[in-house]
Amino acid sequence: MELGLTEELSRQRERARELTVRLVELLAEREKVVADIARLKAELGVPEFVPEVERELRAVALKRAVDLGIDQDLIRRVLTLILKSSVRAQENPSNSNRVTHMDLMRVAKRMERNGMEVVHMEVGEPTLGAPAAVARELSDAALRGYAFYGEAAGLPELRAAIAEDLMERFGVDVRPENVVVTQGGRLGVYLAMASILSVGEEVAVIDPSWPHYKQMADYLGCRSVIHKTSLEGAWVPDPAEMERLMSDATKLLVLNYPNNPTGVVIGEKLMREFVELAERAGAYLLSDEVYMDYSFGEHETALATNSERVVMLMSFSKSWGMTGYRIGYLVAPKEIADRATRIQGSLLTCVPEFVQVAALKALTDRETPKRYREHMRRGAEIICSHLDRMGARYVSPAGGMYVFPELPVEDATEFALKLLKDRGVAVAPGSVFGNYQRHVRLSISDSLEKVEKGMRAIGEELRAWQTVTDRGNPPVIG
Repeated sequence: MELGLTEELSRQRERARELTVRLVELLAEREKVVADIARLKAELGVPEFVPEVERELRAVALKRAVDLGIDQDLIRRVLTLILKSSVRAQENPSNSNRVTHMDLMRVAKRMERNGMEVVHMEVGEPTLGAPAAVARELSDAALRGYAFYGEAAGLPELRAAIAEDLMERFGVDVRPENVVVTQGGRLGVYLAMASILSVGEEVAVIDPSWPHYKQMADYLGCRSVIHKTSLEGAWVPDPAEMERLMSDATKLLVLNYPNNPTGVVIGEKLMREFVELAERAGAYLLSDEVYMDYSFGEHETALATNSERVVMLMSFSKSWGMTGYRIGYLVAPKEIADRATRIQGSLLTCVPEFVQVAALKALTDRETPKRYREHMRRGAEIICSHLDRMGARYVSPAGGMYVFPELPVEDATEFALKLLKDRGVAVAPGSVFGNYQRHVRLSISDSLEKVEKGMRAIGEELRAWQTVTDRGNPPVIG
């Protein structure tokens, strides 16, 4: 009897092995078909991602799963990974080999170490620095003994102060248990996504966008679905278009206003429409509001919708110039906050206590964010006045610390490299933030004097660039 069962087990294992190998062979066969589809799409000018085609394929696959009694959620996840691979196979290989703003920053830092002066307009790091009182509180807190392991969610007094601050500013009902203190905004994005998403799900992102959203989605084994906005449309997103792009695998929508890189903000009506879209889809909405104190008008927070599907992110890096302190927070429904806390505890135990005490001090200072906002507003005016003289197209920012113009060049990456090499001005190519080959992001990171100097240099380089291009001799980038 036992021998018969053992033989049957061996036969079934061999059968499972054969089927697994067959699955691999079918995937290889499918990749060949995808290559043919990519060729035909290129000849016809059809985009890589066609949501209507994917939606029909999903419906057929899920119906077949029901017929065969297979878990639909499993098929949905596997299908997302297959479709992600298919779209990636159809993309232009040059898209994955872009020069990033961080690459340019590293070159700029190397130039500075060699004694050259560089104007930094490539990264979103205000050189204004943290207030002196906050810096003193940091060291004093360490000396007072705030230097031990702490709660993964953050100091109770800081979480309570954040909740109170949001309630006072926006009239929203936030409880300390909804707040998780994070090690900067980047980790906040990761914690939010890791707490919401599973492998094979989708994240809806509005381009142009901070690249970290797509990077984290990819890192978590998920797929980004992109709603591309345009300069002609004033960078305003369309909820109906976003809904057209989404599928039943889309579990998270990402908003970022004031926006990096465009400086655009959206009003209460549009914010509410996106929240309602997330609710209809059974998804969450992640609202990255790290530039909220840089809004030149009133800031609209997604928390004001009182939706149980909203997760909000904030950082101390911009408002108080505390970039190197690496501290921020997320506000989320309790089950999401609890998951984020467990993940953060596993990764780094806690945010250093003395940094959290410094952040507590920063929350009592409402004047510094106002001064820094004024700096950003004046910097934006300087940039826009120069862009007007250059004849560049742009949308005037309503907040944040960036302007995202289209320049009269075919390849903004080449322009950015030459600008840095020849004139010591670092800017971020638009391709970093999506498929925007003729755009650059101009950051108001440096002093206003350096912003002025940088814009003069950009104007000079554009004139030289156009003169060389008009002669039919494109510049060579060394």
